[in-house]
Amino acid sequence: MNKVLVDLPERIETPRFMLQMPKAGFGQKLHNAVLDGYEDYVKWLNWPTGVPIPQTLEEECRRHHADFILRDFIRYLIIEKETGDVVGRCAFPPFQAHWAIPQFGISYFVRKMRRNRGYATEAVHAMTLLAFEALNAKKVEIYCDAENTPSTRVPLKLGFKLEYTQKGGWPRSDGKLAELQTYALFSKEELLPPGPTL
Repeated sequence: MNKVLVDLPERIETPRFMLQMPKAGFGQKLHNAVLDGYEDYVKWLNWPTGVPIPQTLEEECRRHHADFILRDFIRYLIIEKETGDVVGRCAFPPFQAHWAIPQFGISYFVRKMRRNRGYATEAVHAMTLLAFEALNAKKVEIYCDAENTPSTRVPLKLGFKLEYTQKGGWPRSDGKLAELQTYALFSKEELLPPGPTL
């Protein structure tokens, strides 16, 4: 598969969101989302401890636009339709992307003020459909730290099954060995609907 020639939508609509390819002009809105719960991203996603400034995230959005076009890193901003706010981000990380199979993983975060509303589940559902329908995926994975219970609920709600657990498979900012859980889905038919929205 020549990934550069794969057609992907720049925007995906869900009941409550627009999933938008990163581009110029979204740095400040992304910064607002990143600040809201940054300590959790450091703990669970191994982000740097230093909080980025808006200009850094604006530069990232522009670089991520190029990455999207080249299919080197496929990311979408999660934009709330009602407010126009960026409430998070979802992606197919390159280290989980195996184009020859093809097989993809999904990563996600939602800002603290918008959690516990099914936002991550709705976005991940859209990304899973994209993987199976546009990328012809044979397998979709989600990695979660076993102690990050809210995150592990997302794949389970959508019908993903726990495939294996690996201790030490993910770095933790506290120096401990994380217990990394891998959830997998092998067809679109196994995908469950995201459920009622709040």
